[in-house]
Amino acid sequence: MNRSERESLYKNFLIFFTLLELMLALLFFFFYNDKKKDIYELLLKRMQVCSYTLNCKDFDYDFYPKNGKALVNKLYTDKEELYALFPLPTSKRYYLKISYKYPKLQEDIQELASSILSLFAFASLLIMVLAFVLTLYTLQPIRQALKINQEFIKDILHDFNTPISAMVLNIEMAKRECKSPFLDRISQSIETILALQENLRLFLKNIKSEPNKISLNQLVKDRLRYFSSLYPNLHFQLQERAKVTLYIQKDLLTRILDNLLSNAAKYNKRGGYVRAIVERNRLIIEDSGKGIKDRKRVFDRFYKESDRGIGIGLSIVKKLCDELDIKIDIESEVGKGTRVSLKFNGTSSRNGS
Repeated sequence: MNRSERESLYKNFLIFFTLLELMLALLFFFFYNDKKKDIYELLLKRMQVCSYTLNCKDFDYDFYPKNGKALVNKLYTDKEELYALFPLPTSKRYYLKISYKYPKLQEDIQELASSILSLFAFASLLIMVLAFVLTLYTLQPIRQALKINQEFIKDILHDFNTPISAMVLNIEMAKRECKSPFLDRISQSIETILALQENLRLFLKNIKSEPNKISLNQLVKDRLRYFSSLYPNLHFQLQERAKVTLYIQKDLLTRILDNLLSNAAKYNKRGGYVRAIVERNRLIIEDSGKGIKDRKRVFDRFYKESDRGIGIGLSIVKKLCDELDIKIDIESEVGKGTRVSLKFNGTSSRNGS
């Protein structure tokens, strides 16, 4: 079971268990109140019997003066006791008062509460098992669908190996015969495909790449060199205002940079520029492209403002930035260009002058 499946299991189990537990707690609350009423009714019946026998060890006896407000065969409470009044056939001035002390009443209620809590705990255990079984049952179709998708992707990745290997061998052979910038661009593109393929394998195995120490300046320089070979009609510039060292997952940061630089180049004008600025704890990517109309929706999956692309690049960028604790801001003006700022938060960055 991978991380996503475990997370779904925990969340669904928590929802099932919480709902069932709330229903159970409500039922036991009403059950407790009913049983508490039964205690009072039973005490009144015992008092009625004791009013005839006058021989009950748990109760106290006394006389109570008659008045117009007092009612017989009814429970009364005061600060110290629970009592009831009963008629005395031989007396016109007094009632017989039979009382039950509060400490004894509290013991009875505490005993009731303990027994109900024990029953509630046992019922909660059964509810927990039931919630877990229901969760497994409801997640089974989803797990099966995920398994089919993962196996399909693994098969596709495996089938990619043969044509990619053939391309790599033929390009190496072609480089021996002649040197051409076109071959270098193709070779760099294949290396990118291989890196994405490896990332996808790690994702399917639910293995996160380990963070390591990298030079942001060098990484940006390498990616600018790569995209400059793909877009020779654009001017790629690097401004280094600081030397920045990051302790971060390089492959994820590379994907962020590639998506941003690809967008900056793809939607640029002929002869335009793409500028990367490395600052103390921030990276800025500027372009002279056509700009973004609706900046609020740029991170929405499948949102796009042209026929090119499928609208998932910036959605992936935002997800990766959140995972790496990078704050991303976008400023854009239609017809003039876009400015993307990546701010490295926390201890993920160590900066040099």
